[in-house]
Amino acid sequence: MSAQSFSVVTNLSSLYAQQNLYTSNTGLNKTIGRISSGYRVVDAGDDAAGLAISNRLGADVYALDQAYRNANDGSGIIQIADGALSKVTDLLNRAVTLAEQSASGTIGDSERKTIDVEYNQIKSEIDRIFDSVNFKGTKLFSTSAVKMEIFVGDTTIQSTITLSVGGAASTASLGLSSALTTAAGAKTALGEIRDAIGSVSRWRGVLGAQQNRLTNSIAIIQNQATNLRGAQSIIKDANMAEEMVNMTKYQILMQSGMSALSQANASSQMVLSLFQ
Repeated sequence: MSAQSFSVVTNLSSLYAQQNLYTSNTGLNKTIGRISSGYRVVDAGDDAAGLAISNRLGADVYALDQAYRNANDGSGIIQIADGALSKVTDLLNRAVTLAEQSASGTIGDSERKTIDVEYNQIKSEIDRIFDSVNFKGTKLFSTSAVKMEIFVGDTTIQSTITLSVGGAASTASLGLSSALTTAAGAKTALGEIRDAIGSVSRWRGVLGAQQNRLTNSIAIIQNQATNLRGAQSIIKDANMAEEMVNMTKYQILMQSGMSALSQANASSQMVLSLFQ
């Protein structure tokens, strides 16, 4: 049976204690880093593959966040155009009342002239609306429909939604040419106004269909982004309950390691008693 030698040159117990103390200190520092940052993967050394996957997922999340804003911008354009057409419809409904009144034999030509003045003002306001409605300086009811590609893809999928908003519009294009100065003219104008309301309603229907598509795409984008954030969280985020347990463990190991190192260093001093 071999006996344990005593040495003042090489203190193996101290070396073992130092090695274990270093390991505990490294673990404690990593745990504190995770708790303070909230991330399980603080640097590439923690999980290189996980970090790469997390970064790719993060890029897609950023892309989808912008896709969400892109779709909302497209929705805003549609709302601007639809809001203008809604006001035009209100004005045309007022024009119906005026034409109906002018067509009646209960009023005279002088009253019809007054009614026609208001009718012309309505048409002027409709033309002003069509001429002034714009999105970032681009008129929506000018010479042709405004077409644009709304990009709603991510870093992998190239996905776009094509919008067609507005188009050349005026009271002339709507066919509002008759005056309300006579009963006959008022009756003709009623048919013109009816057709104009129908045209505006069809435009609004097209806008509504595009709005519904954008609304659905926004919901899908939000769902995708939420799922990707969940997947990224599983890979990258720290489990705080687990890390608190680890911190307590490493703190205890550090304390016991320091005590063991102190005892190991003290054992070298005990060898000197052999010379007394």
